[in-house]
Amino acid sequence: MVADHGTCLVVDPAVTAREVDALAAAIRDRGWTPVAVWSTHAHWDHVLDGPGLAHLPRWAAAAPATDRETLAAERDTDPELAASGERPAPIAAAATPFPRRTATVLDWAGPTVHVLTHTAHARPHTALVLPEAGVLLAGDMLSDVEVPLLDLAAADPVGDYLAALTLLESADARTVVPGHGHVGRGAEVGRRLDADRAYLAALTSGTDLADPRCALPWVAAAHAAQRATVRGQGAEG
Repeated sequence: MVADHGTCLVVDPAVTAREVDALAAAIRDRGWTPVAVWSTHAHWDHVLDGPGLAHLPRWAAAAPATDRETLAAERDTDPELAASGERPAPIAAAATPFPRRTATVLDWAGPTVHVLTHTAHARPHTALVLPEAGVLLAGDMLSDVEVPLLDLAAADPVGDYLAALTLLESADARTVVPGHGHVGRGAEVGRRLDADRAYLAALTSGTDLADPRCALPWVAAAHAAQRATVRGQGAEG
């Protein structure tokens, strides 16, 4: 996220050490001045670091509840990362609550940024909206390669997710940038909202939905775990 004068905010740096180093090099080569790193939520793949970023403050909706040792253990047991053969990026220092111009507006030297905070996928999870550009940085939401990944420890994970989709829709964004997947523009923003709601409706009703995102083995495994948990919660109710 870059201001006209070159000040920039880095959001959810990449996963491997090579990727994070390349990101820092690209920022340096373009003459940009990063002021902070933003973590949309405190899952291990969103709190990573590298020599080119380590001097920067870390901002988030709130200080993370998970300690760095636990996050590092989760990183080191991730099968996809292990299969890549890449050296993982280090876990960053703990984030601090972001500076606020108002309760939901970031206080920084760049363009206006609205912070949307919700409890889908993680608690808390944020999305950043640039209203002047019509851009939504969605974190682990509105992906074209992942189905909605629920916080299965929540009392109502599907309800939390549906509420978050309504919140993100209210941004009326023309472009969505997910943490995993591809940038979506124009009608694709609405299509992803519809796809996620259709997935959650099928999950709740117990019906089968041919969602192409489940073609990835790890997404199919996550879907199976969510289906079992949601059906179990329905049986208890």
